[in-house]
Amino acid sequence: MQAMPIGQGENRTSRPGLYYLIVLLAICWPLATACQEVETLKRELLKTVQTKILKKKSLFTPRDGMTMRPCSLYHTANPNSEVIRKLPAETPVHLIDRVGEYYRARTRDGREGYVEQKVVGGEEIILRTHELRKSIEGMPPQAEGVTKTKANFRLSPGREQEVIEILPPGKKLEVYERVVTVRRHAQFEKTATRGRASNENSSTEDFSPVEETSDDVKKDVWYKVKIEDGRVGYIYTHNMKLTPPEDIGRAVPFMRMVAWRSVNVTDDPDHGAKNNYVVAYAPIGKDAGCDYTRLYLMNWSPRIKRRSITWQLRLSGVLPITNYHYEGKPGFSVRYLHPSKKDKLVLASFAFVKGNITKVSEEEIPNTSEIH
Repeated sequence: MQAMPIGQGENRTSRPGLYYLIVLLAICWPLATACQEVETLKRELLKTVQTKILKKKSLFTPRDGMTMRPCSLYHTANPNSEVIRKLPAETPVHLIDRVGEYYRARTRDGREGYVEQKVVGGEEIILRTHELRKSIEGMPPQAEGVTKTKANFRLSPGREQEVIEILPPGKKLEVYERVVTVRRHAQFEKTATRGRASNENSSTEDFSPVEETSDDVKKDVWYKVKIEDGRVGYIYTHNMKLTPPEDIGRAVPFMRMVAWRSVNVTDDPDHGAKNNYVVAYAPIGKDAGCDYTRLYLMNWSPRIKRRSITWQLRLSGVLPITNYHYEGKPGFSVRYLHPSKKDKLVLASFAFVKGNITKVSEEEIPNTSEIH
């Protein structure tokens, strides 16, 4: 029997193991590669999601804001959480971040908390608020009144303008100007109906028109007012009533009182100092195309112990009636529509001279008033 060479048998017996290893590697290698690809895909997906989240979060840019009405600064973004403090209207706040329906905000005294987004205005609201305050600087109130129903308080006249706050009935107001806007009532009535149906807390504004000027167009009248906390804005006239001094309120019953101003004082030995008023009136139930059509001076008479009309003037007047002094004597200035120039008003000034009202100056000025 011939001997087998050394090592030959070993190679033959180990060869199947090598084959198995090669086959196993051939099967496992794609699986390992696939696992690596899955891990790579997971990392890329996670990176993409994180990037999108961070990008979405970074959309909010910290900025300054201002509360549009009284509100609360909460400890968390939840109306049931602890109230850090009550914020008055027009409180400056620095808005740090947005969380759901809330802003994370910091007040000027360093307190941080959360306020509802709907009560905070941005740069546009701040600018408009300051403009309104500035517009009445040095202007005497033209009348006083109260809201007779819930009334929408706006920063601009017009029923489509944003409502800053719904004022309750009985809210005291100072009146400064009268503004008229034009609207196409048919389209708005549908919008107003939908708005009232969708907002249970909306005001009960009576949108009665002043006068129908065509088949489709009507006018709305607004008063620029200052409320008790000093804010200035606009209220629809049908939702408020004027509260003149009792002894001048019924002096001219066949006309509608628009404004009144105290111009001087009469000393009565029995009643003390009594104000004398210049009072503006307009026709009832009619659009005269101006704010008022007649001025009356209502003086207190110590002899008969009541007021009487001692002077009157017909004109197409535009509010406000302002203070005027002539050589140390009290008086007032009025503006009225130019009889022939639509882009002009006439500014006329009157003073008490020797116990009588005398016109002392008159000039043309630009007509910057709203529609009349």
